Amino acid sequence: MPSPASLGTYQHGHHAAVVASHARRSAEVDAAFFLAHLRPGLRLLDVGCGPGTITAGLAKRVAPAPAIGIDASADVIAAAQALLGEADLANLSFEAGNLYEPRFEARSFDAIFAHQVLQHVQEPVRALKQLKKLLAPGGVIGVRDVDWGSTIFYPEVAGLRRFLELYYALARRNGGQPDAGRFMRHWVRTAGLEIVAATTSTNSYEAGAPARQWAETWVARTLSSNIAQKSLEYGLASQRELESIAEGWRAWGEDPDAFFCFAHAEIVARAR
Repeated sequence: MPSPASLGTYQHGHHAAVVASHARRSAEVDAAFFLAHLRPGLRLLDVGCGPGTITAGLAKRVAPAPAIGIDASADVIAAAQALLGEADLANLSFEAGNLYEPRFEARSFDAIFAHQVLQHVQEPVRALKQLKKLLAPGGVIGVRDVDWGSTIFYPEVAGLRRFLELYYALARRNGGQPDAGRFMRHWVRTAGLEIVAATTSTNSYEAGAPARQWAETWVARTLSSNIAQKSLEYGLASQRELESIAEGWRAWGEDPDAFFCFAHAEIVARAR
């Protein structure tokens, strides 16, 4: 059994601003690289499903086969379950679960998806090996993680630069890997999976409503989420410094030339 520490500490936590941001994700955008590998009848598991909006899109692709979303947080699973009435998908369900200790039998799923999960666990290869056990013969796994080292932004705002420094320090202390994207091929192959496709995609936020919305979510996270709590607990930043970072985000979000972009690595693989 893995130690609790091997699960890492989820960097963002489940503050309302985090959940709201994640609820804007969709299968069509955030799982686009995986959709071509899905078809009706494939049993699907979404690991670290959050509020479930990506899972709902995946469930439509595999219906009528079951699509199950699991997350370590019971609170966010409650938010995902509230989506069930809106989604109107009889094959979709959500439950709290630990990716290291799943309740499912080996070879239970034909398709497994994990979005922005591996960056937060201390043992990503072990996590992938566990997911591999759940794959049925011929099954596929799709994983996508950001690489924070790819981040570019304009204008050069001191608060954003300090935010990135703090984000890295937190990730290291929490046991995660903020540059996960560049390690993905290595992790997947080391876990004994055969890579079918490897792609990249980016998220970008430009001046106007997109930049303001992106800035607002990071203002809230910097001041009130797990990022704030752990920064103070670990002694990595003072309250005054967090407020300065938040002001930097606000200033950036209002700049008429604001631009922010980072890249994600995407891997589709099969068991060898």
